[in-house]
Amino acid sequence: MKRFSYALSALLGMALFASACGGGDALVLCTDAPYPPMEMEIDGEFTGFDIELMRAIADELGRELEVNNIGFDPITSGLAMESGECEIAAASITITAEREENIDFSDPYFTADQSLLVGTASGITNLAGFAGRNLGVQTGTTGEMYANANAPGDATIISFENPGDIFTALAAGEIEGVLQDIVPNADYVLNNPDDAELVETYPTDESYGFAVAEEGSEDLLNDVNEALATLRENGTYDDIYDDWF
Repeated sequence: MKRFSYALSALLGMALFASACGGGDALVLCTDAPYPPMEMEIDGEFTGFDIELMRAIADELGRELEVNNIGFDPITSGLAMESGECEIAAASITITAEREENIDFSDPYFTADQSLLVGTASGITNLAGFAGRNLGVQTGTTGEMYANANAPGDATIISFENPGDIFTALAAGEIEGVLQDIVPNADYVLNNPDDAELVETYPTDESYGFAVAEEGSEDLLNDVNEALATLRENGTYDDIYDDWF
């Protein structure tokens, strides 16, 4: 009886994991939204450049895409994949040696630099202008790392877990600028030209990759890389890029 219970528990555990990862039909993706135009939720549906590119990859693999909005830290630490909440993650994740200690990356699919956005009323024109002022970053990102290394010593760097909260804080006057990847900053300026402007960019040659678990995802990673190469070759990647940029 005890042996049967152990076997039943094991089978149930396997079933739960398969369900969490969509079985053979769904590719379950973790993301960190909103981070427009890369990942966002519109009318209850997730979309954006990262999401639509991953949806095209899922199509190449003959699978549906399911999206789990879980946050950035569980993704970059690998906990989201290890716990079975998803098989792969797309969240504008810069490939770094530090992160590769916890997760494996696909081939690069996007290149981005860091940038400084300020409120138009701030009068700030560069990073040095944040001496004695509040600068917003997202927790655990390369933007946060760049700000900590390069902002004036008396600048107050405020980290936000949720990327959407950064621009809310900017609009409320809690911070006077945002240092992060150029893509979301440029998108915000495009939609709020009277309230914000880009004043500096910092070439960092950062490349984004899709993330999988450190161990046990070799076959999935190989399939994703092959699908990504196919999408680049047949023009689908360019079509998706043109839709969002």
